[in-house]
Amino acid sequence: MARGDMLFESVDIGGQVEILNRSPFEGVPMTIDFTSVSTTDPDSGEKVVRAGMPISAAGAEVKTTPWTGAVGILLHDVYESRPQGTILKKAYINETAAEANASVTYDDALYKLFPMIVFETGK
Repeated sequence: MARGDMLFESVDIGGQVEILNRSPFEGVPMTIDFTSVSTTDPDSGEKVVRAGMPISAAGAEVKTTPWTGAVGILLHDVYESRPQGTILKKAYINETAAEANASVTYDDALYKLFPMIVFETGK
């Protein structure tokens, strides 16, 4: 028999944006650093780093070319209340969806930085 109240918190999060074109991928876990994040989710008001954003080894967003320090591409949106995410090392990415979701524009410098990621335009 349980003693005391069993408390829980329920958070509704909308559907995740899918940036992968194909299912096989390799990623590594990463704790995202929110100290310089300014993007907020319109529904919750919470800080968020969007899927498709290049991420540095320190877990910070890398928003512009030449993508200095970027080590992977964020797989799913990550919220400040739970800053754990996955960064892609090998994958087939839907470039159009990833760029739109992360509000960045990929270029040749990014393609060269991630030779094991295939950037495809659409499904």
